[in-house]
Amino acid sequence: MVAATVVALPMATGFAFGSDEQISAEADSELLAAGGVETEVPVQDGEVVEPVIALDAEVEAVAADAEAAPVEVTAINDTVDADLICLTKIVRHEAANQSMTGQLAVAQLVMNRVNSPRFPNTICAVAHQSGQFFNTNAYNPSRNDQRWANALEAAIDARNGISDPVVGDAVFYHAAYVSPRFHRSRPRVTQIEDHIFYR
Repeated sequence: MVAATVVALPMATGFAFGSDEQISAEADSELLAAGGVETEVPVQDGEVVEPVIALDAEVEAVAADAEAAPVEVTAINDTVDADLICLTKIVRHEAANQSMTGQLAVAQLVMNRVNSPRFPNTICAVAHQSGQFFNTNAYNPSRNDQRWANALEAAIDARNGISDPVVGDAVFYHAAYVSPRFHRSRPRVTQIEDHIFYR
């Protein structure tokens, strides 16, 4: 059973609803005042001033919020430059078989390295660091398929810090099916699909 609320609204028509009885000017004024409408029409400098309807506190609060400081919007850098191509190639090569979260994880890890003083400070320099990823210059996958589009989306997201971090501050990872000795001493952050991430 649904409950219904009935609200009685004041009517200031000059006549009572359902009858021909004239409402007195006094009753009319009371109804208008109850609705927040001024009954006396002010005149200033010979001109009639429009009546004012009182606003509810909620409406006033919304208006105050609307006048608050504007929200800062950060522009997304989706410029296709060498670094974005390097990051997209890493994601495409290392995580194309993963979900978008898995691809974003790899892209965020690369950005964690770029932002760490322990690694080079550009994406391509991180990619080409000896013994780390691979030579992105020699890897040229198709750029006209969904895998490239997904990798590019993850790369743009990570480069701009759009999504919440999925790998925390991880800077190392490996495939879950291998167990390299190097990672045994590193604090494990998380596992996302086929990759395990470490600090």
